[in-house]
Amino acid sequence: MSLLAFDTHRAVKALCEAGATEPLAEAVVATVGDAIGGNVATKTDIADAKTDLEASIAAVKTDLEAGIAVVEADLAESKVAFKADIDRVETTLKADIDRVETALRADIDRVETTLKADIDRVETTLRAEISEVRTDLKADIAEVRTDVAQVRTEVASVRAELKADIGGLEARLYRQLWLMAVGIVGLTVALVKLLG
Repeated sequence: MSLLAFDTHRAVKALCEAGATEPLAEAVVATVGDAIGGNVATKTDIADAKTDLEASIAAVKTDLEAGIAVVEADLAESKVAFKADIDRVETTLKADIDRVETALRADIDRVETTLKADIDRVETTLRAEISEVRTDLKADIAEVRTDVAQVRTEVASVRAELKADIGGLEARLYRQLWLMAVGIVGLTVALVKLLG
């Protein structure tokens, strides 16, 4: 059954507006109308088509609703399975995290113990070295004090020797001066005698 509806009045009007005469337009429309003849839809045809279309739409709607219900059921089932998967992953992750935390704590404790032992060993070595340096410094200070005392003694000895040498030099100088003075006096007396 065709759903084609042919409006003859409208077709004649359109042909006349396009420039055809009214008799020509009516003749063309009549020819076309005869050509399509049984293909023109009646009101009954349109009502039947509408009923068929409504039935088809209702069937499609029913199918869609059934499909949606199936999809919703699948989604609900998938949601349950997905939640179970998530719970399983969460449990696995929690176990992994706990295992990593335990391993990290053990590593941290081991590092702390090693560091404490290293620090204690360094402290012991430093204390021993400091004690050794103190002992060496005390020995060096005592040696320096001894050297200073010796230098002082030597300086005092040199001073005494210098004093004695200066005293001897002074005595020799006075003697030389006295001899020179005696010589000058003798020369003076001799000159006086010669001149006199």
